[in-house]
Amino acid sequence: MECKILSSEREVFSGDVKGLFARGVEGWVGILSRHAPAAFALVDAPVRVVLEDGQRTFHVRNGLIDVRRKGAIVLGDEVVEVA
Repeated sequence: MECKILSSEREVFSGDVKGLFARGVEGWVGILSRHAPAAFALVDAPVRVVLEDGQRTFHVRNGLIDVRRKGAIVLGDEVVEVA
């Protein structure tokens, strides 16, 4: 599925992913391909993106996930990739 991770200033990540995992205000959220459209408010915590060949982790501050038919968009005031 398509995934974009955006800060208030720039696009931090864009690409095809196998899954997206984050901690929402109501608990952990896992988003896979063909997930129903939804929106989730996030707590200040890492967001893990699972790729074909590994994974990448981003710390998202004041964020949300907008899940759409073709994929997901993660928006945050501040987004930093965690090594």
